[in-house]
Amino acid sequence: MHCRRVGEDAYFVVLEKDEKVAASLLKAAASHGVEGGWIQGFGSVRDVELAWFDPAGRVYRRRKFEEDMELSGFLGDLALSGAERVLHAHASVSGPELITFSGHFVEARVSVSAEFLLQDLGVRLDRSETPSAGVKLLLGAPGKPPRAPRAKREGGA
Repeated sequence: MHCRRVGEDAYFVVLEKDEKVAASLLKAAASHGVEGGWIQGFGSVRDVELAWFDPAGRVYRRRKFEEDMELSGFLGDLALSGAERVLHAHASVSGPELITFSGHFVEARVSVSAEFLLQDLGVRLDRSETPSAGVKLLLGAPGKPPRAPRAKREGGA
């Protein structure tokens, strides 16, 4: 994993062959102290596990794809559940037939390379078990106040 700061509050994360996507993104967030973040990315993956939440059964219905696939879209947030960092993301993947499968992202391994932008929101986001929904949901208010506003750069916003 290569991680480089870009701008005031973001990190460009490049994952290499055989690295686990979710585990690596959580590690990157922890190493940079991100407690609330937004993540987007794309790449080439295999051993993909996606899920669909069944509200009636209150369970995730999982599906695995072992072949090499394009990760054509990955979007999610990063929060804390207690002291543990948790990733909630959705993804779209496709194989050689260019048929797309989308759903809740569980995990995948990088087959060639994968690139992500991790945006530090500057606040702690909290995710907590919500009995009425059967899943952990983001709480309405952040756990700590946002950072002080950053100074504007010369010549820009």
